[in-house]
Amino acid sequence: MKILKDPILIVVLVIFLISTALVGKPSLNDVNWNTIFSLMMLMAFVALISEMHILDYFSNLITMKSNNSRIIIIMLVLFDYFASMFFTNDVLILALIPLFIKIANQYHLKKAYPLTLLTIAANLGSSVTPIGNPQNIFLVSNYHVNVVEFFKYSYIFGIIGFVFILCLSFFAESKTIFNSDKHSDIYLKPVNIFIAVALMVIVLLGIFSIINVVITLIITILIGCIFNYKIIYRIDYGLLLSFIGFFLIVGIFSRSVIINSFISGLATNQRSVFILSALTSQIISNVPASVLIAKFSTYMPAIYYGVSVGGLGTMVASLANLLALKQVTIYSKKDAKKFIVLFSFLNFLLLFLFIIIFYSII
Repeated sequence: MKILKDPILIVVLVIFLISTALVGKPSLNDVNWNTIFSLMMLMAFVALISEMHILDYFSNLITMKSNNSRIIIIMLVLFDYFASMFFTNDVLILALIPLFIKIANQYHLKKAYPLTLLTIAANLGSSVTPIGNPQNIFLVSNYHVNVVEFFKYSYIFGIIGFVFILCLSFFAESKTIFNSDKHSDIYLKPVNIFIAVALMVIVLLGIFSIINVVITLIITILIGCIFNYKIIYRIDYGLLLSFIGFFLIVGIFSRSVIINSFISGLATNQRSVFILSALTSQIISNVPASVLIAKFSTYMPAIYYGVSVGGLGTMVASLANLLALKQVTIYSKKDAKKFIVLFSFLNFLLLFLFIIIFYSII
């Protein structure tokens, strides 16, 4: 089975078994089921959107509207940034990285820098909304944050992220290209747009607990299955099980007196929680970092800024980073080394700058 070959799930399972053997017993009460159901609902929604080819339509439309490589890259990066707010960073990386590699091969463009920008844009953009990435879904559910309160914290991150990604985009290669294909072969049905918008409203109502999340999950899956029953198979069950594993592992460690006192000693104020969240993300990724630090702190904004900034930096800081690298190695293996070098340089530079900026804001 494919799920048994999921590398993230395997790592989580190994850590879980070691933690159980050496630290303590797990408890299902540690699992935030609201987050799990919300994440599953979002996955079903995104699978339906992908099946409707909505992202494919708009990304192809962008490439047909320009005859300059820099303009195409800027438009793709901005589309990536804003679309990831609603369709998650993982989905945008899966959609746009292969698309850009195809364009780059066709017009002989340099790949490493634009691919790095697309990855950064997906991570930054997805941090702006409560449904953009798994850690935001968890934080909203765990701290019972309403949409107004969430955007009160995230809007500044969105503005700063937008300014940085836009400025970086202007350094992309500028080359005249001739696109003879001015017509998209993807047709977007109006009824699909209506279904997508209506379903997004239902998803948001569930995530913010305005309607019971189990009810909205069932509605989302039923609508998806009516459209195409295979959507149920496109849900990432490996990631869901990994998330359950994160909760169980964090629960085990949080009951350890030594670990509890160590992290509690570090998480004493908003700024220390912010730094702790950002640095922990560099080692264990920002999704489990948010779950771990939330056990020891009530400073939700500090954790939010920390894990959002923490998605920058190392390749493991965000699961989306690893997904981007995987796409590059599949579709353009010869550019993987250049991508890793440039990705690391830009990400650590931005990590340093964002830590300074948000440390002064908090």
